[in-house]
Amino acid sequence: MKSKWKFAAIAAGILLTSSVGIASNETVSAKSYSKAVTKIAGTGNYTIYHRVTKNGPSGKFTSTKYFKNGQIQSKKYISTIDLVSGSSYSFPTRDAINYVTDSQGTAINPSKVNVSQSSVSSKSTTVKYSYGKAQASVQVNVHQNYPASPSASVKKGLTEVSPWKGSSKSSSRNWNSAHGYRSETTGNTFKSNGLTLKTRLFQPRFVSLGYNQAADTMGQVGVIPEGMTVNGGIFTTSTFTSSSSQYGHLVSYNLNALKSKTAAQNLTTMKWSTFKSYAKNIKVSPYIKLGHGQSLGSSSAYIYVMANDNNYRKGNRAEEILQIRNSDMKINKIWTFQIADNRYIHNATFSGDGTMYALFHNGGNSYYEYWKLTLSNDVWHATEDNFVKNGAPVQGFAYGNGHFYVGFNDNIFKVAENGTAEKHYRFNVRREIEGISASGSKLYVQFAQRAELTSGTANQFF
Repeated sequence: MKSKWKFAAIAAGILLTSSVGIASNETVSAKSYSKAVTKIAGTGNYTIYHRVTKNGPSGKFTSTKYFKNGQIQSKKYISTIDLVSGSSYSFPTRDAINYVTDSQGTAINPSKVNVSQSSVSSKSTTVKYSYGKAQASVQVNVHQNYPASPSASVKKGLTEVSPWKGSSKSSSRNWNSAHGYRSETTGNTFKSNGLTLKTRLFQPRFVSLGYNQAADTMGQVGVIPEGMTVNGGIFTTSTFTSSSSQYGHLVSYNLNALKSKTAAQNLTTMKWSTFKSYAKNIKVSPYIKLGHGQSLGSSSAYIYVMANDNNYRKGNRAEEILQIRNSDMKINKIWTFQIADNRYIHNATFSGDGTMYALFHNGGNSYYEYWKLTLSNDVWHATEDNFVKNGAPVQGFAYGNGHFYVGFNDNIFKVAENGTAEKHYRFNVRREIEGISASGSKLYVQFAQRAELTSGTANQFF
């Protein structure tokens, strides 16, 4: 029997009645901060100044019309949360928060929001959120889960490899203390077995504030990339302040408009006129739950994140899928899913808006299982699985044109949709792979230290 409940607004839409903007005929008291705080701007076009003294404001910096995520945060929307019952996982209700502001428009860490119930598992309930005078409520949908079981035959794999272990063993030319982590000035070309990857975009070390500049964890966007996806020229990457954090930001770059390989690195130091043109083509999500942030996918309208816990290895916990709007980088829907009691997924990718491919490493039998999940009636169902012999840790997983691409530490495997291993590309970059994505006629691979998006052409591997 399927149980189902609807709710009017996700908790991510909490807003206080006070706004950030000040009308020109109002008298206000200025406030000084020792470090920058994260503000959520309203829909108005308010002037921002470098400084305010007893003689008034001076040094006009800009106005909020140039800050897209400031404008979009206050949009109201309807969304849903759909959970599967029957697992040991309880959905943490604060995961549904995009942002909350106090009476001065300052963003509040989701952990500080009061909730009537900290988690939801199998019983329907209305969760109430509050911070100061702000209030919101969410009623959760609960569905019966139908676990799957492996049935496909094991396919022959490629020869197992022994990659180097741990974090990156090298860096880009200037990403090191000897060169002061300064910007790269030239791109790279990496070749292996007929696949050529060339630099498409070096990313800024910090998209906003750097180390010790922010008064909260929400203000620093960077410095650790974990995963990425590309669709229609929109490149989205997950970024964290700490590798142990489950919360971070998504940053989207419009590659159709950002043509330079190197200029985006200088986002925080470039001329203001240049920054304005770049800011129009870069979007930043609120500080939201992303899990490990390695399993991303995207369609023309949405970004998908499988927000798994990379420290959880074995058990029957369900996992979260977040659907995030491309238009304003806010959570639109949340689901939980579970393939089977003994298959916790660490790597996944999405093809369109209703299909997810999951990769499970079956350590007991030393092979990978490729699961296909489809969305039906707000439940993700596992419909097929395939296998390939191999046993290495995965740092990137993608699907495109009937092929899977599995990446880890200088290695990329091409695998047919039926599970047959087809080709092995071995590089000598010695930098961790932080995500793979197949879009249209291109394969995209992101490397760490410095975060570098590379791409290859279709006739080399599709």
